[in-house]
Amino acid sequence: MRIAANNGMLTVSALRAQFSLLVAPLAALSYPFILTAFNASVTTIIKSGVGALPWLTATLSLLLAFAVPTIALFAAMHFAEIRQPTVAQLRAKRMALLAVAAPTLFTFIGVVLSMLGDPVPDTLFWVACWLLAIVSIFRADKNAPAPAKAEPIPAALRVAHGISALVIIGIFLALHIANHLTGLVGPSTYDAVMKIFRHIYRTELLQPLLVTLFLFQIGTGLHLVWRHTVAPTNRFRTFQIASGVYLAFYVLGHMNSVFIFARTYLGIDTGWDFATSAPTGFVKDPWNIRLVPHYWLGGSSFSRTSRWGRMR
Repeated sequence: MRIAANNGMLTVSALRAQFSLLVAPLAALSYPFILTAFNASVTTIIKSGVGALPWLTATLSLLLAFAVPTIALFAAMHFAEIRQPTVAQLRAKRMALLAVAAPTLFTFIGVVLSMLGDPVPDTLFWVACWLLAIVSIFRADKNAPAPAKAEPIPAALRVAHGISALVIIGIFLALHIANHLTGLVGPSTYDAVMKIFRHIYRTELLQPLLVTLFLFQIGTGLHLVWRHTVAPTNRFRTFQIASGVYLAFYVLGHMNSVFIFARTYLGIDTGWDFATSAPTGFVKDPWNIRLVPHYWLGGSSFSRTSRWGRMR
């Protein structure tokens, strides 16, 4: 992808090419500010309760929050279809897949920094990370071709990845999702069912096994993604890979929130109140609003990766 110049000025096509490289990290960088705009609108609605403008801005802000991973996904699809990508395009594709996971990554970073005593604001840390990503893409070679062929993935690794996923679903996720569905009945039913299911997956034998399997899934899944992104692929396959990336970071962040933040750092139970961010809830709180895209897209990613099967 050669950048053309005309009297010292970049051509329109060159500018478009540059923008396409950076659109996903720029979208991810804006994510915290979109959530802040939503919270400001909700605060105005609560205080005044009148006027269409706050309702409109709240709606648009929430839609934009969900648009961030969507924009990143389309960027990843664009680069995935290029048959002979440059080094910059390959790096942009991988950054775009990472940007798809922006909602769950921002939640994860917020929890970690909170446990560390908030040494820096999570938004400042987030912006710094994505600025580094933008610089990394901008400095990448835009003319040199990327590696043309992915190294073969051992069949044993693919099989182990798939088997571990089935075991996780069988002894934990099926029960966990069923437990969440009982929340439609009410908090008391949710907590009662949760206590029954915990006698299964919180045993001294199964709980360490589940943690090990989850970490294995995350590690092998991201390794497979890295291998797969070397070669070009179609949009459907990229959609599946992006779902896997989101789910990997979602599971990692969720494990951190439950095992380390809730149980160890706060010393609280991870029941109904924890799941619903009681007593403030998701929408009114400026921090908790990030959990809406985080949870919704997490559940969607699980359904997509489960339906379409493991990475081959």
